[in-house]
Formats: sequence, C-alpha cells, structure tokens
Amino acid sequence: MTLANSFPPTGYWGPPTSSDWCENNYDISYYVAEFFNSLSSIAMILVGIVGVYLHASFEKRFLLTFGSIAIVGLGSIAFHGTLLFPLQMLDEVPMVYSILALAYCCIENRSYRRYGVWFPISIALYGLLTTVVLVGAGPHDLMLAFVVFQSSFAFMVLVVMSHIVKIYADIQDVKIRQMWKTTGAIALTSYAFWNIDYRLCDVMQSLPFGLSNPQLHAFWHLGASVGSYLVTLLVCFNRAENLGRSPMMEWKWGLVPHVVVNVKYSKSS
Repeated sequence: MTLANSFPPTGYWGPPTSSDWCENNYDISYYVAEFFNSLSSIAMILVGIVGVYLHASFEKRFLLTFGSIAIVGLGSIAFHGTLLFPLQMLDEVPMVYSILALAYCCIENRSYRRYGVWFPISIALYGLLTTVVLVGAGPHDLMLAFVVFQSSFAFMVLVVMSHIVKIYADIQDVKIRQMWKTTGAIALTSYAFWNIDYRLCDVMQSLPFGLSNPQLHAFWHLGASVGSYLVTLLVCFNRAENLGRSPMMEWKWGLVPHVVVNVKYSKSS
C-alpha cells in the first residue's frame, strides 16, 4: 500500500485520494482502478446474502452480522474500483461495525443476557467514535486514518478471538471442532496474503521469470469472505446449542454449510 496524491490521473476516477494497494491501477479497465481487488469483493456480497438467506429464521444479531459482510463487499468494490477516500470509508467503516456485530454475538452467546443494555450501547459508541476519527482524518492524513482503522479493527479482532478460544474449549463435537480449525487456517492464510501484498509489494511487482503479480490482496478478499461466513456460522451454532435448540450443521447445494435447529428461533436480538 502507498499513500495517494502521487499518481497521475490514469483512469476514469482520476488520481487516487485513498490508500492504494499493490495492484497496478487501471490495468484491466479504464473505469476500474483495481480490477482484481474489486472483482474479488463480490465474494463478500455473496456469502453475506447467502448467510442471511439460509438463516432467515434466526436471531436478528446473526442476520445483522451476515448482512454486514455483504455491505462490506459493496463498500470494498466502491473503494477498490475508484481509489477515492470517501468510498474507502464505505469499505472500512462497515468493517468496524461488522466486527462489532460479531463481537456482540460471541460475548452474548449464553441463554441469558450476560451484560446489561450498556454493552450494546458501548459497542455502538466505539463504532461511532472510530467513524468520526476516520472521516475526520480525511484524505489529507491517510496515515492517521490507516493507523486508526487498523488499530481499532485489530483490537476488536483480538476481543473476538479471545472469546472464540473459550467457545472452542467447550466443543465436544469432532466435526465442529474441525470446522473451527479449518476456519482458523483460512483466516491465518488470508492474513498472510494481506501482509505479503502490503509489505512486499516491490517483490510482488518484480517476480522472477516474468511472473505476474499474484494479486494476493484479492486472495485476501476471498479468504476473508469464507472465513467471515464460517466464524459467524459457528458462533450461530454455539448460540443455538446454549439455547437448547439441538443445532445441526447441514450443507446447502452440497457446497455451503448452514445451521438448522429442531425448534425455530424467535426473531429477537
């Protein structure tokens, strides 16, 4: 990733005013700044919509979390397609709220409410404060915006991971444990791709034997899409267990895992 404002207006949207990733701009289309990063973002939309569709009778918290993945995908397309700062916010701000929604699902996973109304209010205020700082930084201070987003998002990821460890420790079902392991492997691999693309861009752009840039940020999008779906799915399974709903994991179209229960959820929070 580089800071913007140093690139000529080589495409329809003009010079970047946002963070700029390792993919060459406007290589494929005059109208799309980062073609592969934009294309791969469709995966987030698909898994989010599928998650909502397959779990439509479940609690609102899970519909919100699945739906937020799709919203992140839309924002990611807008961001990578234009490299404009206002549209970068349509990617990063929904990511913050998406991880906050997942954190709520992880923490309030018991059959009873563990914390009072202050907890969702605190989560909302965390998201609001992050949003204000990100938007306030504006395109004139991309590094501040980058650091604030990365730190606020990473902190919530650590919160989620700490509770996932607790959830995993109580799992008896071998197949569910294996799904958690697979999800972790996908997440770690995807994060490795993100780091290589971010930190070793010069190497990716000058590979030996004339090899092209492997577009690892696009593969990060694909892995993050699958990982986000699976994490939300498994937390949903855990919640159903705690509610005594006797959940089972089934496969739709022979491809997509989803949770089914013997007794329908009420559509509460």
